Amino acid sequence: MYRLDVDESWVKGSLHCHTTSSDGFLSPKEVADFYRSKKYGLLAITDHGKVTKDHVNSREGTFLTGLEVSKGESRMKEPYHIVGLGVDDPRCNNLGSPQEAIDEINSAGGIAIIAHPSWSSLVHEDLAGLKGYAGIEVYNTGCDVEVAKGYAVTQWDSLLSSGAKCWGYAVDDAHRYSVPPIDADGGWVWIRKADDPATTIKTLKTGQFYSSTGPEIKTLEMSNRTIRLKSTPVFRVNMVSHDGRGLCFDMDNLRELLKAWKEPVQRKGMARMYNSVEANVEDKITTAHLDGRAWKAKVIFSSKGIEQLEVEGSIFRRYVRVEASDKRGKTAWTNPVLLK
Repeated sequence: MYRLDVDESWVKGSLHCHTTSSDGFLSPKEVADFYRSKKYGLLAITDHGKVTKDHVNSREGTFLTGLEVSKGESRMKEPYHIVGLGVDDPRCNNLGSPQEAIDEINSAGGIAIIAHPSWSSLVHEDLAGLKGYAGIEVYNTGCDVEVAKGYAVTQWDSLLSSGAKCWGYAVDDAHRYSVPPIDADGGWVWIRKADDPATTIKTLKTGQFYSSTGPEIKTLEMSNRTIRLKSTPVFRVNMVSHDGRGLCFDMDNLRELLKAWKEPVQRKGMARMYNSVEANVEDKITTAHLDGRAWKAKVIFSSKGIEQLEVEGSIFRRYVRVEASDKRGKTAWTNPVLLK
């Protein structure tokens, strides 16, 4: 059972950003001040090829040392970019291959994340050929707003379908901050606040966090047969699994389904997919019970969106993860459960 109970002890975390120590527009202190002003409780400065430490009093939040290195050559003849968090020594920047850099980051007690796979034109063979990294950047703000290559869900699902344990991290990769197109405060993780960096690194390694560009998850349970989600109002919830398996619940189709079920002729045509569809409305809150042929769902929603969702059924294969998106397309990604 994978479970998250998000409360006031959880904080927003920025895991990838740059300063004037490499190619960022702001000084280390200005970067720290920026994220503090946006209510972040976790910050990792990851300048290119170097570890930046001269920035801010750590009492103002958790700070992870880190860096970004560029190594090797992919199938498309592009280098791999690797973010190393929790490392104090930049020696991994002097190694020749991406695998050597990952191994060095791990041996130093840090965590290795593959940066912006789509921006780097990385394909499945590139990512499957490396071992020991904790995950990939499922969303990169800078790559999105600059060249529309910020998302990496295709690469993520490919790795998960192959059996790899791979977490998804949403990041900024900020350079400009306040210069349009704005590349800061666009992607982050939510994680339980820790008293020391080592505990934060462990939490990031074990997947006990979620990523977002907007929506907030309140509670989440996932197992082989059951998913229970509570969140801020969202327009669409995707349950993504292997090989075309999974479910999607969105407000438009949900309303259309409830409307169609009331019409006898349409209900008869839907009998191949649903045993029953029921809905109760109380204080402008709708609770819908959907009894599908292979699954059952309970959806609680209002005019603002879906706020609770429960699904039961043996319909997922190999893995399952959840995406929740609001009306603006802002999305939260949970980490996957690998199924037996």
